[in-house]
Amino acid sequence: MWAVTLKSFQAGKGRLAPIVDDRRRAELAAAAAERVIAACREAGGELVVVTPSADIAGWCRARRIATVPEPAGGGLDGAATAAAEHAEARNAAFAILHADLPLLDASDLAAVCNSAAPAVIAPSRNGGTSLLAASEPVEFHYGPDSFRRHLDAAKHLAPEIVIRTGLAVDLDTPSDLVAAAGLERGAWLRPYLDERLLG
Repeated sequence: MWAVTLKSFQAGKGRLAPIVDDRRRAELAAAAAERVIAACREAGGELVVVTPSADIAGWCRARRIATVPEPAGGGLDGAATAAAEHAEARNAAFAILHADLPLLDASDLAAVCNSAAPAVIAPSRNGGTSLLAASEPVEFHYGPDSFRRHLDAAKHLAPEIVIRTGLAVDLDTPSDLVAAAGLERGAWLRPYLDERLLG
């Protein structure tokens, strides 16, 4: 089961404010989410979106995507726990990923599906966790340096580490956006940037 965590488009990506205005940030967040959803659908399997937002729940209904409510005040750890519990109730493995992976495609997710390990963790380039998949619940530790903490939390499952560009590059900071837009797969991001930032 692919479980995508997704908050309000308008409230997200605040750290991009120095280079992208409010309206364009919301458009960018929505476009990135669309691409992540498309990659999950192409990869196959059940898909859910975990969100605290009524607006996002409506956006998902329009796209025939099931949603799981994010517990109030739970943050990413709470969202991931809700996703894992939803999967466990269906006797399914889960793969939790974020909606701000602009270079993600189905081949990145196929690398996760092809693993024989009971857990897979994909780091982001800044030491975070872009994807965490497991066949049973684990303790979640999102935030700075979460990749190291997730490795420790899932060590009983001997997790496989999957390093893929599509999973490593997220959109947390202006430098993330500029770096992603400079890659061939990230060409779609360039209209969101002043050309001078691309060198």
